Amino acid sequence: MGAAEARERVELALRYLEEGKALVERDPVQASEKLYKAAEEAVRALALYYDLGARSRRLRGGAGGPSRSSRKRRERSRGEWGSGS
Repeated sequence: MGAAEARERVELALRYLEEGKALVERDPVQASEKLYKAAEEAVRALALYYDLGARSRRLRGGAGGPSRSSRKRRERSRGEWGSGS
């Protein structure tokens, strides 16, 4: 699924790129919108191809919650600050 969807995103990015280049002289605002979309689709294609969504979830410790190390830091900081009063 990832490689095929990434390929579709690349094709879309190339289409936006060509449309944007064609609009540069006539309508710079619309050209910049198309070129931005081209860059956006290219980044999405790379993320899909390299499966960065799944890797990011694994690094965070599951379904998007805080990582174990950030929870531990928070617990330590609460203990250090909370014990002085």
